[in-house]
Amino acid sequence: MIKEKRFAYILGKLQEQQEVGFAQLSTDLNVSEDTIRRDIDALNNNGLLMKIRGGAIPRSHNPLTFKERIGYLRDDKEVIALKAQPLVKSGQTIFLDGGTSVYTLVSLLATDIKLTVITNNTAIIPALSAYPNVKLIILGGTYFKESETIVGLLAINMVKNFQADLYFMGICALDTQRGVTASFLEEAELKQAMLQHSGTAVALSTFEKLETYETYRVCAIEDLDYIITEVDAADEKFDAFKQVGVKIL
Repeated sequence: MIKEKRFAYILGKLQEQQEVGFAQLSTDLNVSEDTIRRDIDALNNNGLLMKIRGGAIPRSHNPLTFKERIGYLRDDKEVIALKAQPLVKSGQTIFLDGGTSVYTLVSLLATDIKLTVITNNTAIIPALSAYPNVKLIILGGTYFKESETIVGLLAINMVKNFQADLYFMGICALDTQRGVTASFLEEAELKQAMLQHSGTAVALSTFEKLETYETYRVCAIEDLDYIITEVDAADEKFDAFKQVGVKIL
């Protein structure tokens, strides 16, 4: 069966049952589970469903409670993305920089959300293009292969033309004493520019990056408004961050 017919079958089944599984779809369509996983990934990336452990559920605004949805999520970055979603409001202008957490956030946005997104992250362009009400502005400059981002003076100067409501910052390292740091100078400089031209700064970081540091400083911890990780905000490791006024989600 060709891919497009499989897609139509999966979406039809999902509408009927409100949940589909890899194993059953593999049997129904007489293809391997790996093929079904790739199909589900493609549909998820285009905002047509939400991938969960073992299958998929509909992409409605609130198909499950927060705790139920956390239980379905495939990995830590999806937990981070789900926690970040309530900060995103229709009509906002948002900076997005590099990182897999940023990519995951984009893939889980409401399909009808209206945003202006300004980014140097080339990896998220196809995903954002699937949203009909997202105005996408790509920063110009030098392509940085290591992170699939655009960096350099041209990109920094373009950032200065905007004032964003939100900045979702992909994180290399976070430390209460050394602040936010990055692995590459070019990335650190662009993060600084986005931070200076945004109203609210949100760091998206896996828990393992806390109390670590890299070579190039971006900002002090207290320059952030939120830190979002996959771990419960009550964890004692967050205490030092909370003491400087950062909200933990």
